[in-house]
Amino acid sequence: MDLPRLWEKIRTDLQRARSTLPSNATSNSAISEYEEFLSHNELELACDMLELYAESHTVAKEFWIAPRDAAAKMELSDRALRYERLAGERYP
Repeated sequence: MDLPRLWEKIRTDLQRARSTLPSNATSNSAISEYEEFLSHNELELACDMLELYAESHTVAKEFWIAPRDAAAKMELSDRALRYERLAGERYP
């Protein structure tokens, strides 16, 4: 498996989730940490920070789909299922 290519796909998923957030989300500490983790290729931790942000802010259904895709690529099946459930429960 080509790890750099996989990491880029995961990074793209995480950036897709971030793109659904308002521009002022940058001032939130979780998003600042997300950006730091992403820049160091700490993809699971970057995903954690997106989830942390979403715990206290309203996010779109598309937000949850993107980290679901990233989690699936990282073989974090429990998380992928949780994100899928969150997308369905909050946006039937």
